[in-house]
Amino acid sequence: IHSTTPTFHSLTSTTWVHNDELGRGYLLLSDSGLSGRIWRWEVGGGPITIGKTLFMERSGCRSHLWVGKEKGGCPKNTIVPHRDDDDNETTLTSSSEMKEEEEERYGSGSIVTEIIKNAENSKLGKIVVSEWGERRVVRVEEDGSRTPLVITVPNPCSFEEEKKRRVERPGSLLYTPWGNLIFADSISCGGGGERKGAVYRVQEAVNIPPLPVALSREAHSWNDTMSASSSSSTSLKEEEVREPELLYNGMKDVYGVTLSHDFNAIFVAGVVEEEEGGNGVKAVIVKVPIDDDDDDEDEEEEIDSSNDDDSKDEDDENETKGTDNNIQETETNESTLADKQQQNPTGLFDAKATILYDLTPHIHSSCLPQQHLKNPSSSSSFGSMTVDQSGNIYITYKDGILIINSITQAHIGTIPLVSSSSSSLLDREEGMSSCTTTTSSSEQPPLESPTSVNFGQDGYLYITTAKTLIRVKVKVKGLDMPTDLVVPPKK
Repeated sequence: IHSTTPTFHSLTSTTWVHNDELGRGYLLLSDSGLSGRIWRWEVGGGPITIGKTLFMERSGCRSHLWVGKEKGGCPKNTIVPHRDDDDNETTLTSSSEMKEEEEERYGSGSIVTEIIKNAENSKLGKIVVSEWGERRVVRVEEDGSRTPLVITVPNPCSFEEEKKRRVERPGSLLYTPWGNLIFADSISCGGGGERKGAVYRVQEAVNIPPLPVALSREAHSWNDTMSASSSSSTSLKEEEVREPELLYNGMKDVYGVTLSHDFNAIFVAGVVEEEEGGNGVKAVIVKVPIDDDDDDEDEEEEIDSSNDDDSKDEDDENETKGTDNNIQETETNESTLADKQQQNPTGLFDAKATILYDLTPHIHSSCLPQQHLKNPSSSSSFGSMTVDQSGNIYITYKDGILIINSITQAHIGTIPLVSSSSSSLLDREEGMSSCTTTTSSSEQPPLESPTSVNFGQDGYLYITTAKTLIRVKVKVKGLDMPTDLVVPPKK
């Protein structure tokens, strides 16, 4: 395992970018700490490492509009802790400073490389960034302007609340071979502390036209992406603006999303409530089929169901007693489903979702407290995922990377970030170590738990902790998406 010096605040995501002119690629690292930075890390054509350079400053917070005046707007990026290679001494921030940084996470929570139709490499596109401080997802254009792709989403909470809401901390950005953008977001519902995690999709996001530079600054104040079509400064048509749709709404918190190796499903990692009789939560990977051929049929069924519900409401008030009895009989037969639908909207593919793997045995109970679900700023101790060409899922957990075969649904291996002499996560006593650091022996200090995992196109698997980049030489290759399936823009 080769690691770089720990010089970051709060790394949360990486993406690989291929450069045709250089004839090679490089890794971008997203830092969600403070107002955010995106770093570029690369190795040259020879054995000499070029290393780390700043790619983007204030990558998640610029306008001060959405952080709140009581918090002073976007926090100022400070000099990150670093290791002085000349004298081999490590300079660290104090515990109070580190705690403050952890609370001020308004940077870039997730990044992904946009797919380009018929490109020779699926990693040649523009960078798409989840801006936590601006509470939106944007595409960074070649001229530096930022085109909002996501601002509001269907509310995953009760139907009684507003139907749309602004995203809070969108993450797990990924593209499908058809050019659709998929992402996740988790929020607190109402004042009761209930958490809800959902997965969304923007159809044909690659075809959303870029904003001109003059409009990019104005877009910070937009309340939704439809503002692009109503602005006098742009000629965008309403049909060119796409609102996200709710794909999956079955978790308390979503910590990671990745695409299956056959592109027909997504894997969603997070926490769900235990079945009746249980009083806690469990950690799972859920498989959600996303067969686009069924979308129209599913939408029609959902519309019909919605119309039926509206009709029933009117009949309850206006029709005769005999009609009321018929309706009541129907509602009695479907009371359980109706109750659930009244509590939370249904995602397009909720009915198709199945638990692929129960992660709970690998996650210590202290890492799944109930209060974790009530704290939207809390960091997950597991869940970032990527997939190789054979369908194996690589998912972060407290002590390293678990490898799950998505076909056999079996745990087939582990990449530990601690030595073999260290005690097992499952064998240690309660409270022996933090959920944000690995279990360690007396001879080896603990590392921070991994926050992301991703394949490069250079033969390495890249792993981040909050402040460290790690790479592991691997023989397997990450998922390589075809580019000829991208839906072209409509004329």
